[in-house]
Amino acid sequence: MFKENNRMKASLHTLGCKLNQSETNAIQREFVQRDYDIVPFGESADISVINTCTVTNQADSKSRTAVRKAVKASPDGRVVVTGCYAQIRPEEVKAIEGVNLILGTAEKHHLFDHLDGINDSREPLVFVNESGEMDSYDESLFVSSSTRTRAFLKIQEGCNYYCSYCIIPFARGKARSRSYISTIEEAKRLVGEGFREIVLTGINVGTYRHENGEITHLHDLLSGLSDIDGLERIRVSSIEPNTITDDLLHLVKERENICPHLHVPLQSGSDTILEAMQRKYTIKEYLEVIERIRTILPDTALGTDVIVGYPGETEKLFQETAKRVAELPFTYLHIFRYSPREGTVAARMTEQVPEPVKKERSAILREIGIKKKKKYAQRFEGQTLPVLIESQREDGSYSGLTPNYLRTMVNMEKSTEQSTSFTNKIILARLIERNGFILVGEITS
Repeated sequence: MFKENNRMKASLHTLGCKLNQSETNAIQREFVQRDYDIVPFGESADISVINTCTVTNQADSKSRTAVRKAVKASPDGRVVVTGCYAQIRPEEVKAIEGVNLILGTAEKHHLFDHLDGINDSREPLVFVNESGEMDSYDESLFVSSSTRTRAFLKIQEGCNYYCSYCIIPFARGKARSRSYISTIEEAKRLVGEGFREIVLTGINVGTYRHENGEITHLHDLLSGLSDIDGLERIRVSSIEPNTITDDLLHLVKERENICPHLHVPLQSGSDTILEAMQRKYTIKEYLEVIERIRTILPDTALGTDVIVGYPGETEKLFQETAKRVAELPFTYLHIFRYSPREGTVAARMTEQVPEPVKKERSAILREIGIKKKKKYAQRFEGQTLPVLIESQREDGSYSGLTPNYLRTMVNMEKSTEQSTSFTNKIILARLIERNGFILVGEITS
């Protein structure tokens, strides 16, 4: 096929969430360990892997486009399609000419167990658990990093919440958690490889619960990770409000290497819409959670997700959301326009909101979010904070993140350290000014 020096070539492509990206990188690690050369997606390869997403109908379309691109780029290669779209719509994937192997979410980390069978099959091989009853946790390593500074460590899979707009529980199965010991060992290995920060990921990380003689919850796992020598930062990805405990908040306050940064999805500021979404809390309960966070962690970065244009969201109900979002102490917002997802309860609802209205509402919330992000960054002007340097910019300065998730550009001209690169180092920077919601700092020594 496309061998050079008898080495096979592999190409990988990810659609969707950070969790998908972490899983793709775990698969890529296996290819590297088996002496494959990794080439950019879209180039000729012996094996092309597309890790798909199905969170919206548009995600399905993008997944199909990516598969066709791989087939066109490598007509003599083998094309493997996995991920959530492959899990939910295997027949649609099978209909794409040139696909050789289709793996559901429970099978994606057993790719090499199935590759040999492709050679003897004219039809695509399909390995998908169609019952959706995926209730065991695969201890395969789920690690990724876009640089040498941050690693994404998967601690949990699946979800039992079944929100009315979400297809993910059907694609990923029941909630299950990685073992405590396995997670600690993996984190130690990552520290040994030079990662400064580990981000805990999963579909619903707050439901982490492992039983091995005794019950272990998320705050227990965080405590164990925090004790690892050399682990300088731990960050928790998005966490549902009803899973946030005082034990967790006090642990974040007490441990210097646990980042003061929480992303707590709101989705709507209207009880009417929250009920229709089948969320696990009321506005009153959400406000109580935020109050506890602000009391225990007054300076923490606090992000959220909001969906606009959900079926039945009238102008009055949207204004309830806009008012709540403006009043709450968020430091940044992620705004999503509702998109019907076939197979969910919400897709069958009447009173779908027109796209122009969704776009207008999204813009209103986006403006609120920009103001909040600028205001939060302004609070830290003049302070000195540690910055984990991620990359060097064209002008010679460096870009990095503070523990509380502030993007910072740092000028190293005053540094006395002789270094060809500051990437993957944590430096103290005095934040001298703000450019929009990005802080500009200078090294303090």
